[in-house]
Amino acid sequence: MTDLARRRFLAAGGLIAASATLHGTRAARAQEPLNLRMAYGLPRILTTPYEAAERFAADIAEASEGAIAITLTDGRIRLPASASEGSEADAAGNVPQDGQEDGQEDGEEDALESSTRAIEAITVAPTPEVLLDAVGSGRIDMAYMPLDSLHEREPALAFAGGAPFGLNARQHQAWWEQGGGRESIDEALARHGCIALPCGGAGTPMGGFYPREITGPDDLAGLRIRIDGIGAQVLRELGAEPQAIPAEDTAQALREGVIEAACGFGPVDDEMLDIHTMARFYHAPAFWQGTANFHAVINLQLWRAMAPARRAIITMAAQATHQRLLARYDYRAAPALRRLVISGIELRYFPQEVMQAGLAAATRVHDALARRDALYERAYRSMLAYRTDALLWWPVAELSFDSFMARSRGEP
Repeated sequence: MTDLARRRFLAAGGLIAASATLHGTRAARAQEPLNLRMAYGLPRILTTPYEAAERFAADIAEASEGAIAITLTDGRIRLPASASEGSEADAAGNVPQDGQEDGQEDGEEDALESSTRAIEAITVAPTPEVLLDAVGSGRIDMAYMPLDSLHEREPALAFAGGAPFGLNARQHQAWWEQGGGRESIDEALARHGCIALPCGGAGTPMGGFYPREITGPDDLAGLRIRIDGIGAQVLRELGAEPQAIPAEDTAQALREGVIEAACGFGPVDDEMLDIHTMARFYHAPAFWQGTANFHAVINLQLWRAMAPARRAIITMAAQATHQRLLARYDYRAAPALRRLVISGIELRYFPQEVMQAGLAAATRVHDALARRDALYERAYRSMLAYRTDALLWWPVAELSFDSFMARSRGEP
C-alpha cells in the first residue's frame, strides 16, 4: 500500500469513527428524559376533562417508556417571572426548524433544558390569555385548554371549536384534518409562538339555564347571561347582556343576582357546576358553538426542537385522548341529563324563530370579523365551503338514521 493510499484509508477510518460517535451522541440525547410542565386551563371542578389531561400525560409516559414526563399543574399556577433565554421566536416569528443537519441536537438540548430551568416564579390565575402568553414565551411548556375563548385576542381561534352555527364534532374533525382547519389554527397560533393538538372533544354544548322559558328572540333582550367566546357577540346581537364570569363562579353569580342565566356546557359538566339549582329551564342547543374542543397547546420552538419520534408519541396520545374524551361525554350525557330532570329542571328546545334569529346574528358577527381579519376570513370561508357539502351529505344517511332512531327509541 502506497503512503498516499495509506493516508486515505486512515482518513476514511477516522470519518467512520467520527460518524459513529456522532450517531451515538444523537441516540443518547434522544433517550434523555424530557420533563415538561402542562398547565390545566379549565375549572378544576370539571373532573372529566381533567381526567383526560391526566390520561394524556400518562399515555405519553407509557409510550415513551418514561422518556417524556409531563407534570400537570392544578389550579393556580406558578410562572417564571421572565421567559428563559432563547425560548421566544424572533420578531418575524422565525424559529429553528426540526431536521436541520447542523445543530439540531444542540437545539433540542438547549430548548428542553431552558424550558425546565428553575428561576424565580410568580403565582397567577390560569386564564386563557395568561396561558397563551406563558406557553408562547417559554415560561411554561404546555397548557391544556380551550382555544376558542381566545377569539378576542386572535379571532381565527374561534374556529378551534365548532363556532356559531358551524360544525358538529365529526364534521369539525373532518374540516380540521381535510379542509384546512389545522393549517388555519397553526397559522393563528404561530403568531403567538405556539402550536396546538386537538386533545379532547365534548360534542355540542347545551344552550344553558334560564329563569323562564325562551319562546322568542325578544325573551333574550336585556338578559344578563354568563357566556364567553364568540358566542357572547352573537347573543349581544340578539339583545342579551353577556357577562364574563368564570365557570366555577356561575352558581354563586346566579344566587347573588349578578346574572339571570348561564350558557351551558353539557349535562355532565353542568351537573358538576350546580347551575341547575339556580335556574329552572334548560335549553338546547348552544347554537353559538357546534362542538366544544380542548387542545394541548405547546411552545412552538420546543415542539420543533423535539426529535420526530417524540413529536409522534405526543401527537398520537393527543389523538387518542380526543376520541376517548368525546366517547366519555357521549356515554355519560344521558344519565346526567336524567338526573337533572329528576332534580326538577325543565328541558326545552330553542324555537325555530330563535334559531333563525341566531343564525342571522351569527352571520353578521362572522362577516364583521372577516372584514377586519384576513386569517379569520380564510378560516371562515374554508369552514363555510365544507359546511355546504356537509349539510348536503349529513341528512342523507346520518340525520335520517338518527331521526328515526330518536323518534322510535329503537322500539318496533
